Amino acid sequence: MPTKKETSARQALQERWQDFYAYRQATYRHLINGRSLSEKDVEAVFDKLLTGPLGYTPDQISRQPDYADYVLMSRDFKVAVAEAKGWEYFRKKDNLLKALGQAANYADRHRVANLIAFDGESVVLAIRAESEISVLLDLKVNSPDPADDLFYLTLYGLSKLPTEKLFSFEHFKANASGDFKTHHGVSLPRSAFAYIGDIHNKSTWKMPYRNADGTVDTARIDKAVKLFAVSRGLQGSYGK
Repeated sequence: MPTKKETSARQALQERWQDFYAYRQATYRHLINGRSLSEKDVEAVFDKLLTGPLGYTPDQISRQPDYADYVLMSRDFKVAVAEAKGWEYFRKKDNLLKALGQAANYADRHRVANLIAFDGESVVLAIRAESEISVLLDLKVNSPDPADDLFYLTLYGLSKLPTEKLFSFEHFKANASGDFKTHHGVSLPRSAFAYIGDIHNKSTWKMPYRNADGTVDTARIDKAVKLFAVSRGLQGSYGK
């Protein structure tokens, strides 16, 4: 039996669908009339889907954070990374796999498992695992009636994901240059360089402040290093 939250989310999705559908169709008519649609047009339709039928508020949508198109939030926690592509881009399966792979790379940076991809015609929900991506839903948004499973893309629905998979494919974590640094010929994650203290004495090493998601607050590293060094008289011999 559905909970009150699920019933409410599904009801809101139904009530708000026609406004979204009208906006989506108006955008699509530009394409029919010979105008090419850009990713910005797709993003505008996706924004309408998020803030309309799916029920996200502006403070739950972070745009362009650390390369990702969107990161969806629940309070201070990241719950999904979303990637928007060109209109009807996913009609070729290879394009969908590329988009999900790109979203997964961004999700790795944000430490998020849920992936959403959108191309104006379809919205796809997937899960990022250690070495693969599993596609759970591939839904059309070009119908006057919303698909029932769109519920799973709402904030509440993301906590109640279906267990069945449409398909999975391999995708290993990218060794992105921005996440790694070479030290004596060895590629190490940047978190390995997040310690502060006397570079010659490991017993003095301390961790700097971290963000809510566990990542290093890089904006505070320099200040933390200086304060620690001054307090220990370590100027000239400290590192990060």
